[in-house]
Amino acid sequence: MENTITDFIKRRFPDESNWMNGNCYFFAHILASRFVGEIVYDPIEGHFLFLAYDDNLYDWTGCRNYSKEERKRMFFWKDYCAKDSAHCSRIWRDCIK
Repeated sequence: MENTITDFIKRRFPDESNWMNGNCYFFAHILASRFVGEIVYDPIEGHFLFLAYDDNLYDWTGCRNYSKEERKRMFFWKDYCAKDSAHCSRIWRDCIK
């Protein structure tokens, strides 16, 4: 699965495009609409990633390696608003809308 997603990213999103500066949610959403998996949010980095069913995390740079400890701080985006509704509202207002 990793090669399929990585190939998809490299074919459609050239190096000169930058999905890391304020567009990581939208990139994770693109991957979630194309592949099986979930959008996750890392509140420490303030970063959205795509968690594929093969348990790999992806963003515009490709497959990202996170330790087990780093993964523990991540949330499924669909569940994050229940945990921190004020922060979630600010993300929706300032980044997604």
